[in-house]
Amino acid sequence: MADGMVGPPASQVIETEIEGEISLYDPASEQVTILNGTASDVWLLCDGGHSIEEIKDLLAASYGTTRESVSEDVERTITEFRTAGLLEA
Repeated sequence: MADGMVGPPASQVIETEIEGEISLYDPASEQVTILNGTASDVWLLCDGGHSIEEIKDLLAASYGTTRESVSEDVERTITEFRTAGLLEA
């Protein structure tokens, strides 16, 4: 994955937070995506102001773990967001 900035969210995506977890709705595709806590944390950092590497570092520090332990999950989650059209190109 490139080290460029990730995001921001696509303009049509509607975000709702319920009890710390985020649900995303894309009216164009009528797709609903319910994020668990970790995916919610990744989503919040996909604001166009952080690179993938920064997101990995921030989450590792927040979870008290290593960058390597979160790397694969962060990359997979961002790929899923992009594939679903939830992030701006």
